Amino acid sequence: MVKYPRHPGMVKQVNPFCEIRQSPIHGRGVFASRKIRKGTRILEYIGEKIDKEESNRRGLALFAESQETGGASVYIFDLNEEWDLDGDKSYNDARLINHSCEPNCEMVNEDDQLWLFALREIRSGEEISFDYGYDIEHFMDHPCRCGKDACVGYIVSQAQWPELKRALRKIRKKSKAV
Repeated sequence: MVKYPRHPGMVKQVNPFCEIRQSPIHGRGVFASRKIRKGTRILEYIGEKIDKEESNRRGLALFAESQETGGASVYIFDLNEEWDLDGDKSYNDARLINHSCEPNCEMVNEDDQLWLFALREIRSGEEISFDYGYDIEHFMDHPCRCGKDACVGYIVSQAQWPELKRALRKIRKKSKAV
């Protein structure tokens, strides 16, 4: 494995399947370093195991920070009914995987370990992405920059897209009435 140099154009090899480099979506991203077959287990999402109370505390603190500064990323995943995983650790390269409205991967919980699996064949050089699955509650706080044809403009779980589209129509209707 190559140490990540400070120069943003440089590349860090994560494992045989992927590398980190600048992303057109946001900041740094994870890219396929070779063709990846559908169903391949690519990368584990690792971090600190925390209880739900600590998870809520951290999440609220990060939300407050984002309201003040406009920045703050949440890397907390639900593991089970008792525990969450905070992936905001420099050793967790999977935290750099960006959201997409047309993801090529999905995060799967296997016995309280989070693994990224390819949903389809991924070409060498293609950015690896997954659906972050954010709840619609604060959708305006999470604009999407994936640039895909199917992009809905916000990082919201695909299961909630119909509800999001209704909410956006209401917003447009109100703005036209003003």
